[in-house]
Amino acid sequence: TLALMNDCARNAVNKVVTARKALRILALMGYNMYMLYLEDIFEIPEYKYFGHMRGRYSCEEIREMDRYASSLGIELIPAVQTLAHLNAIFRWSEFSNIRDVDDILLADSEETYTFIDRMFCSLSSSFTSRRINIGMDEAYSLGNGRYADINGHKSQKEIMISHLFKVLGL
Repeated sequence: TLALMNDCARNAVNKVVTARKALRILALMGYNMYMLYLEDIFEIPEYKYFGHMRGRYSCEEIREMDRYASSLGIELIPAVQTLAHLNAIFRWSEFSNIRDVDDILLADSEETYTFIDRMFCSLSSSFTSRRINIGMDEAYSLGNGRYADINGHKSQKEIMISHLFKVLGL
């Protein structure tokens, strides 16, 4: 496997035509995997403000990139966050119920897992790959916000392991 991960979520959402050019270059160099690090820049139909005003890809745009990558022998894989790094969504009240603190989702909340499930459904309908790179890093304040108010204080390790198994179950 020869792969490249492209961080599209840092104010650099490539247009589809640019992604196609990158895929051609990667194919010429022998790459067979291309991960799109997306955070909140893809469409989840049930959440109209997810990626709103951030240059998000529509499901159809991802399908187009996926078809093109496949025609070049490259597997297109989404890389998303399922715990932290989601500060941009919290500017919208639609997501206030699933926020713990800072840019961190509220673990052990049914609404959070419904959100992540919808995220995975959108990704699986857009990408042909059955792989998803799930990120859960840099959640330094995990459990120190609404989580503690609702569940009391627990060790971050305990919260993280519980959350990981719930996400893997999805």
